[in-house]
Amino acid sequence: MAQRIRHAMIAAALAVGGTLAAGQPATAASLVTCESDSGYWDCYLPSGYYGQVWYYDGVHLAGADGHSSVGGTCVPGSKHAVRVTFDGGGRSSTSFTCQ
Repeated sequence: MAQRIRHAMIAAALAVGGTLAAGQPATAASLVTCESDSGYWDCYLPSGYYGQVWYYDGVHLAGADGHSSVGGTCVPGSKHAVRVTFDGGGRSSTSFTCQ
């Protein structure tokens, strides 16, 4: 029950944030932060946020659903996009270059 309330609060906050962000420049900060080093990458959400559905280069990462972070290996120099969607339609995305 507490998890459903938390998810509802996150969805509401994201919905409001999305509405407010509509008038802001495209450089608005993402909730997703990605880091990479030595051919490995890790993307995560701020404390208290949990991703419902994670995507890496457009591919659904089912094993990461419901978690606050996701990661794996990558080829140094390659560019990647990560997106996470939340209950209620909220979403956040970012991109990174593998180091």
